[in-house]
Amino acid sequence: MTRQRTLARLASDARPHLPSIVTAIALGTIGGLLALVPALGLSRLLNNVVIARPPNLHELYIVLAIVWASLIVAALTNYGSSYLLASSGQSLIARLRVRLFSRLLHLPLGEFDKWRPGELISRFSTDMQMMTDAVTISLPQLITTSVTFLSSFAYMLYLDWLLTCSLIVIAPLVSLAVSRFQRLISNATTRSQERIADLSANLTEVLGSQRVIKAFGRENYETGRFSRRNVEYFETYMKLTQFIQTQPVVISAFISTAAAVIIWLSIREVVLGRLNVGNLFAYWMLLVNLVNPMNRFAAFTGEISKAVVGSGRVYELLDLPVERADKPGALAMPEVRGRIQFENVDFAYEPGAPVLQNFNATIEKGEIIALVGPSGAGKTTIVNLVPRFYEPQAGRITLDGADLANVRLRDLRDAIAIVPQEAQLFRGSIADNIRYGRLDATDEEVLAAAREANVDEFAGGFPDGYATEVGERGARLSGGQRQRVSIARAILRDPRILILDEATSALDSHSEALIESALDQLLAGRTTLIIAHRLSTIRRANTILYIEAGRVIEMGSHESLLARGGAYARLHATQFA
Repeated sequence: MTRQRTLARLASDARPHLPSIVTAIALGTIGGLLALVPALGLSRLLNNVVIARPPNLHELYIVLAIVWASLIVAALTNYGSSYLLASSGQSLIARLRVRLFSRLLHLPLGEFDKWRPGELISRFSTDMQMMTDAVTISLPQLITTSVTFLSSFAYMLYLDWLLTCSLIVIAPLVSLAVSRFQRLISNATTRSQERIADLSANLTEVLGSQRVIKAFGRENYETGRFSRRNVEYFETYMKLTQFIQTQPVVISAFISTAAAVIIWLSIREVVLGRLNVGNLFAYWMLLVNLVNPMNRFAAFTGEISKAVVGSGRVYELLDLPVERADKPGALAMPEVRGRIQFENVDFAYEPGAPVLQNFNATIEKGEIIALVGPSGAGKTTIVNLVPRFYEPQAGRITLDGADLANVRLRDLRDAIAIVPQEAQLFRGSIADNIRYGRLDATDEEVLAAAREANVDEFAGGFPDGYATEVGERGARLSGGQRQRVSIARAILRDPRILILDEATSALDSHSEALIESALDQLLAGRTTLIIAHRLSTIRRANTILYIEAGRVIEMGSHESLLARGGAYARLHATQFA
C-alpha cells in the first residue's frame, strides 16, 4: 500500500475525532507562538533596562511577569494539545485493533492458513506500537515545533529580512536530505518489520512444539535457528537505527554551518548600525528556536514515517477478504433435520491439485457415517465443507435439500458442533470452556453436560472444582481431560449435526471407557460424521465411507465391507488385524 493511500485512509478513519484534533492543533499553535515571548522579552530588557540610561526598572517587572505567564500558558497548552492528540490517536488505534481482530476471525480459512501466526502477532503488537508512539509522542511535538519554527522565521524576517534570507539558501539542501532519509527509513522499517515477524513466527512455532523438540533433542538446533533470525533482525534494525540517527547529524551539520554564518553576519549588522543589541540577542534566541525544531523534525518525521509503514501493514490485513456474506434472500433454516448430500463435488486448495473429484455421498438424517481412508484422501476436507469453512469449486452440497451456498451461514453453523482430534480450550475455567458451546446456558445445563461427558470425574478432584483455570490452551489438564471438556461443550450445544475428528484418540483406555456411553447419548438422533482411526469408533457407525484420492471407493457397514474383501478389508487387516 502506498504512503499516500495509507495517509488518506488514516485521515478518513480519524474523521470522528476531528473536533478534538482541531482543538489540539489550536492549542499546539498557541504553545508554539508563545515560544517567541522570551526572545521578545529579552530584546526589551536589553534595550530598555540594561542599556538604557536611566534603566526602566518598571518595565523589568512587567516583562518578567509576561515571560513567566507565557511559559506557564505554553506548558498548559502543550499539555492540552498532547493529551487531546494522544486520546484521539489511541481511540483510533483501539478501533483499528478491534477491526483487525474481527477481520482475522472472519477470514476464510483458506486465506487465514496463508499467514504465519507470528506474522499476525507482529502486526498486532509491533506495528500497533509504532502507531501508538507516533500519535502520543511525535505528532504532538511536531505540531508545536512546526509553529515555533514558522513563527520564529517570520519574526526573524521582520527584524532583518536580508539577513534571514541567507537561511533560505540552505533550505533546499535540508529538504533534499530529509526526503532522501525518509525513503531510506521507510524501506528499512518495512524490512525490519518483516524480520521481527520471522522472529515471532519462529518463537510461536517453538513454544507450541516443546515436546517434539525435547523428544528429538533439538534444543541446540532450534537455538541456532532462532539466533540466526535474531541476528538478521538485529542487523536490519541497526541499519534502520543508523538511518534514523544519521538524519539529525546531517541536518545539524547543514544548520550549524548556517547558524555560524548567521551569527557572523548578525554581529556585522550591529557593527554597521543596522541592528541594535537587544534585537541581536532576540535574533539569536529566535535562531535557536529555528535550529532546535529542525533537528527534532528529523526524529519526529522518522517516527511518523515508521508509523505510516506500520499503518500500511495493518491496513493490508484489514483489506483481506472475509467469509462470503449471505446472498440476498438467503434461506433461513431455524429447524435443521440433518440430511446431507454431496453432488459431484470438486474441491482443491490450490489450482491444479484437486483434493475431491466428482465426490458423491448421501448421509441420511440421524445417520452415523465413518470416513475411513489413507492420509491425504480428503476426509478432513469433506467435513470442513459441511460447515462451509471452504466452498466447492464445482458441484453442490445440500442440507435437507437446500444448497449450502444459499442458506444463512449463522443458521448452518448453529446446527453444527465439532469435536476436534486435538481439543482446543481457551484460557478460563472448566465451566467457561464448556459454556462456550452455548453462552446463554445456565449453570445447571453446564453441569448436566459435564456429567454426561464424565468431566465431573476429574473436576471434583480440583480444589476449585469447575472454576479451576485450565491455563493456556488447557495446559493444566491432561489430553483426556481436555477432550472430555471438548465433548461436554458439544453436548451443551445440542447440535443436529455432529463432526468428530476421532474424538477419543487423545484418551487413554480409562478415559475412553468413561465417555463411550456419553458418546452413545450424544450421537443418538444426530447426523454424525466421524473421521475414524480406532476400530471401536468405526464399529459405532451405521455406514462406512472408504475414501481414496478424493472419491468414495467403498461404502457399507463394517461387516459387509470386510466380507467384500476390498480396500477397506485390506486397511483393516493392516491396522487392526
